[in-house]
Amino acid sequence: MAQTSIITGQNVKIQQTAATVLQRLIAWIIDYFVLFLASIFFGLIIAALISDLNNEDLQVAFVVASFLALSLYPFWMEQFNNGQSVGKMVMKIRVVCLDGTRPSISALFIRWLTLTIDIFLGLAFIIFSKNSQRIGDLAAGTTVVKNPKGKRPEILNAILFISKDYQPSFPEASKLTMHQVGIIEKVLDLKSGEERTRYINQLTDKITEMLGIKPKDNNYENFLVTLYNDFQFYATKVV
Repeated sequence: MAQTSIITGQNVKIQQTAATVLQRLIAWIIDYFVLFLASIFFGLIIAALISDLNNEDLQVAFVVASFLALSLYPFWMEQFNNGQSVGKMVMKIRVVCLDGTRPSISALFIRWLTLTIDIFLGLAFIIFSKNSQRIGDLAAGTTVVKNPKGKRPEILNAILFISKDYQPSFPEASKLTMHQVGIIEKVLDLKSGEERTRYINQLTDKITEMLGIKPKDNNYENFLVTLYNDFQFYATKVV
């Protein structure tokens, strides 16, 4: 089984299992079946609406806009659904950056732009590339990995939607970058086990060294969650 080695910005190495060619192929088939059904549905709506439009330019514009909306499906679905289209949800795989963080909107857009080329050449690149990447992945710095098995760790329930009444514990959290906070979330989201504990310990050691702070109760999980929440507080604080 292919493994994708993710080296985070804190030099914490995380092993993730790359999605297989078969999984990605089935996900593509499912997505194009979804698009086929959507095209029929929108086609019927368009036919009904166009018949009521007397202006030919408006008819053309309406058809073009509808076509673009459908063709953008992989892009907007992965953007607003944490790296997953319908096909990827079914196959339990997702798009991630090579450092394990969530892809940016520009990275996902690059993947979408190269999709036509990848339809014909992508499988070959996925088979032979180091991190099971298609051409779009190589251009965007992304790959597709399997979702970790097991339940989402309970500790993630402590990640908050920050309110104005929240009281931060570590002012130093404001020095973190979005990239580093994404790494914290990625490590906390790993399935429970010895590897997860080791990654949490490694990441905590790096962050405490970088920021000059220590966990208040020696609970590294709570420490990382607190830093995450504190960062959100300072990032959204209105001056």
